[in-house]
This record gives sequence, structure tokens and C-alpha cells, in this order.
Amino acid sequence: MNAIETEKILGFIKTAYKDTEHLNSPKAVELWTMALADISFTDASHAVSAWICEERWPPTIADIRAKVYNLKSEPDVMASQAWNQLLRALRDAYAPNSEEVWNELPEKTRLIVGGYAAFRAWGNTDTASLESVQRPVFMKRFEEYQRRERKEAAIPRGMREPLPALSSSEHTAIEYKAEEQVKKPAKPSGRSRADDLAELRKRLMGRG
Repeated sequence: MNAIETEKILGFIKTAYKDTEHLNSPKAVELWTMALADISFTDASHAVSAWICEERWPPTIADIRAKVYNLKSEPDVMASQAWNQLLRALRDAYAPNSEEVWNELPEKTRLIVGGYAAFRAWGNTDTASLESVQRPVFMKRFEEYQRRERKEAAIPRGMREPLPALSSSEHTAIEYKAEEQVKKPAKPSGRSRADDLAELRKRLMGRG
């Protein structure tokens, strides 16, 4: 969305809810525009409408992104359904068209299995071993993928990149500052230990 579309979305929210004065500032419009830049006005409108019908408090940016994802995404494929689909495919792991069977599996399933060679190896394993050894691992990894996808969908595309690494000049500046903090040894005064003893002797004699 652009800034104009964002202002319209915020207008819907302010009309529906009280205590939304914080959305009136230009900074708020700028922030919402940046965070929802990869979402269309239509999708955001549907999300706000659904939110208004369901909730008693105004939505945050995270609420809108989550609602858009929930409205657009298909229901999660259950891990057990994915496993059963894989088991059916494994029956043809050594058929002439085995590679085609492998490529027709969902990408998520292929990533969990680990490759065509692993698919063939699993196809050469008896069902009892698959159910007792591979199935628990597959189910756990499948559910982890599902959770990761949901988290990634809630983050704006422009904010998914990691923070840039420090440049060489910045590294140099940091190292230089660290060196400056090291305590430097005191400069020698030029006096010897004998001089110090003679001075001490004079003081003692003077006191006597």
C-alpha cells in the first residue's frame, strides 16, 4: 500500500474505535505504510473489516498482517496427511517414473526427506521401520516448517533481511576505540631506586 491507501485504512480504524489519537500523526502513517507496503489495499481492507466484526479493540500492525495471512492462506496441511501422501509415493520409489513421482511431492515434503536419494532409500525400508523411526522425525520437522512459515508471513517482506554487517571502516573504528581504553603504563620519572632511598633518608634525618 502507499501512504494514501494507508490513511484510508487508518480512517476505517479510527471510525470504528475510540482511543486512536496515536494514529493521527504523520509518523504513524509513515510507519504503517512501511510495515504494510507488501500488502494490497484490498487485502488490508478485508482484514480490517474482519477485525472490526470480531474484536472490541483497535488492531495493531501485527494484527492486520496476521489477519491478512489467515484470510488468504489455505488451511495448513496436517502433518499426518503429508506423511500418508509420502507413504503412497514411496511405493513407487523404484518404479521407472520414480523421479517424476518424487518431483510431484510438495516442496515442503521434499525438503524434509532430504533429496531424491533419501526418497529412494526410504522406499527400500520396510513399513514398520518407517513408522517407528522416520515418521516421528518427519512429523516434528513438518510442524516446525509450518510454524516458521506462519512467523515469516507475519513479518513485512522489507524487514526480513538481516541487519547489514559492519563495514571494514566501522570495524577499524571499534577496534581503535577499544585500544584507546587500555590503560597505558606511567612514564618513568628518570629517578633511580638509589635516589629514592637517599631522599627517604634525608626526610628521616630531618625528623630526628
